[in-house]
Amino acid sequence: MSILVRRSNLIIPANQLRMIRWGWKHNADAVTIDLQDGVPANEVHLARKMLRQAVAQVGKGGAHVFVRVNANSVYADCAAAVSSNLTGIILPGVESADQVADADAILSELERQRGVTAGATELAPAVETAAGVWHIRDIITASPRVRQAGIDEAGLSASLGITQTAELDPFVYARGRLCIEATAAGVQPVAVTDPMGSGVDHLSHETMVKIASDTRNLGFKGMVCGHPRWVEAINEAFTPTESLVEYYTQVREVFAQALAAGTAAAPFAGRMIDVPVDEWAKDVLAMSAACAARDAEKQAARSAADVWSNLLIPAE
Repeated sequence: MSILVRRSNLIIPANQLRMIRWGWKHNADAVTIDLQDGVPANEVHLARKMLRQAVAQVGKGGAHVFVRVNANSVYADCAAAVSSNLTGIILPGVESADQVADADAILSELERQRGVTAGATELAPAVETAAGVWHIRDIITASPRVRQAGIDEAGLSASLGITQTAELDPFVYARGRLCIEATAAGVQPVAVTDPMGSGVDHLSHETMVKIASDTRNLGFKGMVCGHPRWVEAINEAFTPTESLVEYYTQVREVFAQALAAGTAAAPFAGRMIDVPVDEWAKDVLAMSAACAARDAEKQAARSAADVWSNLLIPAE
C-alpha cells in the first residue's frame, strides 16, 4: 500500500476569494476550504455557489482538496462540494459513529448523482468535545472513508471550559488517545491546532519547525496550517532529513552484511543494529521516497498551472 503523504493542510475560508485564487501556489500537501469557522452565516449560501469552482482552483498545484462543512448543514454543504476534484470532507464536532455513518450515506448518494467513483470521497472527522475523544475508536472505524482524523483543540477547550497555555497543556491525554487509536486502526492522526495561539508574525521558520517536529514525535502524521507561512516549515518537519536518510541507508547496508555473515545483529555507530532497527530503517527510507514523490507531483502540477496562467494572463 502506498504511503499517504499529507504533512501540511492549509485552511482557507471559503469567502476569501484572493486566497482561493492563489492557494494552489503555497506547496501544501492538502488545502481545506472552510465553510465553518471562516465564513459568516450570511455568506455561506454564496460560498456554496462557488464551492466546486473553488475546489478545482486550489487543487491546481497538486494539493488534495477538502471542504470543512458545518455540523448543522452537512447535506447542503456536501451537496455544494462533492465533485471529482474533491478529496474529502472534514466533518466537525463528531461525537459518535452514527454521525460518521450518516455523512457516509450522504456522500454515497451524492457520488451516485455526480458520477463520482463510489467511496472516493474521504471523511475526516474532527472531534471537539469530551464525548468525541471518549468515542474516538468508534468514530474512526465507522466508515472506510476515514483515512485521517483530528482534534479541534480550540473547540475542545471551549467544551471543557479551559484555557490552553504554554505552561500547562491540558490535551496530552486527548492527543495520545487519538494517535494510538488512529494508528492502530490504520488512520492518520492530524494535529488541528494553533501553536498556543501565537501570532504568525512572531513565529520564525525555525520555531515552526520545532513545533511541528514535536508534534510529529507525538505520533501525528501532519498538521493543519492556519497560515501559508507555516506550510514549508511543517513539510520540512514531517520529511526525513538528508542526514537521517543517509544514516538509515548505512544501517540497511550494515544489517545486510551481517545477515550475509550469518548473524542478525551488528554494531554500527555506537549501537547494535538488529531486526527492529532495520525495519524502522525501511520505514524511514520509504517515507523519504514517498515525500520526494509527493513533492515532485506537486511541482509538476504547479509548473503546468503556471504555464496555463501565463497563457491566460500574459505577463506585463
